[in-house]
Amino acid sequence: METDLNPDKLDSLMAAARSAELYDSQREYGFETRVMAKIRAKREAQMPFPLWAWRLIPVFVSIVIFLGIWTYASESTYTADLSAVTNIGNEEVILTAFLTGE
Repeated sequence: METDLNPDKLDSLMAAARSAELYDSQREYGFETRVMAKIRAKREAQMPFPLWAWRLIPVFVSIVIFLGIWTYASESTYTADLSAVTNIGNEEVILTAFLTGE
């Protein structure tokens, strides 16, 4: 691989480097913010539904918590007697046993 060290070409490159704009630290100010804004705008344009679903998660969580508290608060404090629960549906069996003498 040969390098062409043509003085005219080298002079033109050096002149272009001298006339180029100087590096300024203000250029990099806010660079990350600008890049992230472009990425965010592109991402929002590509997938609006998952983005809105993700943003609505706190609303759904608060609804679930509210419904849980409401369900817990509206539970009846009535406790049925265990013997009453076991006799449900047994009236016919008891009557049949009484009438047949078993």
